[in-house]
Amino acid sequence: MATQPASECRKNGPTAPEPAVGTAGPAVGTFATIFTLPKPFTGDANRIQRNAIGSWALLGPDVDVLLIGDEPGILSAANEMGAEHLAEVGRNTFGTPLIGDAFSLAAARAKSEIMVYCNADVILDRRFIQAVRAVASDPAVGDSFLAIGRRTDVAVNHLIDYSAGQIPEELLETFGRAGKPASIVCKEYFVFRKCDFPDVPAFAVGRGNWDNWMVSSAKRRGIPVVNLSATAPVYHQEHHYQHLANDRQHHAIAKRRLHCYVSGDEAQENQRLAGGKHLISGCTSTWRLTAEGAVRNRFSFLHLDFWKDIVRFTELVKQLFFSRSV
Repeated sequence: MATQPASECRKNGPTAPEPAVGTAGPAVGTFATIFTLPKPFTGDANRIQRNAIGSWALLGPDVDVLLIGDEPGILSAANEMGAEHLAEVGRNTFGTPLIGDAFSLAAARAKSEIMVYCNADVILDRRFIQAVRAVASDPAVGDSFLAIGRRTDVAVNHLIDYSAGQIPEELLETFGRAGKPASIVCKEYFVFRKCDFPDVPAFAVGRGNWDNWMVSSAKRRGIPVVNLSATAPVYHQEHHYQHLANDRQHHAIAKRRLHCYVSGDEAQENQRLAGGKHLISGCTSTWRLTAEGAVRNRFSFLHLDFWKDIVRFTELVKQLFFSRSV
């Protein structure tokens, strides 16, 4: 996708549609597009992804949801949950969908300037989209930004009932009480203006290193990286890595997170494309969102967020190298 100057992109961006015939006011425009590359809707992934994407559908009439890929069940899930669907996406030699192609496809399809890439196992509530609106309209941040945030790990063993048009309040209370904050290196979403990431490399989705590239790349280009954690909790549903067991030879190691994020061929290729791991610079922010608005992090070049998070990071490393659970 050809790079377009940010100012030109803003000028040529989507505008609100004309009022519909017979309506009293203007039609609702599209503020943001949330896109993802789901796994097949089978087994536990069916429940987990329906819980996540179902929550996105409740974020407002001006938030579009786009599911990308032709894995089993994606089209029917999109139809059931009112999401858009794009079947064709580039893949690597392992058959894994490519992040760069998904970003280009989503940008071309979206009617919004604000884009949200989110993993398909993450539950979002209205606090998230409120935070996105706040950052996008904050003059201190400026025209360009990349928003990230800490996830909270939760165990959800049932299909959530969204028939009331909202996430059950008691469930959010349970998440807040029993959920476990993850290390900041575990990034589940990225919020950005579509013109700011026009040429994402051919990273394999669900493998290591590409998410760090997003943050470090933004910093190198002087784009503010805004941490939404204080105002927008997001809930990552715990799951296993059974989907990585593609053949008998790699069955044992493929179930481990280490293979997925560090030692596997695809993780290694992602690292090559990213030009390194960017471990510390790729998980820390230069700004943070507060109730009063976005505030610049003093001494952000010292990456203090990472060092404050060292206990959780150490625990994550232990899981990567020593846990054989699925």
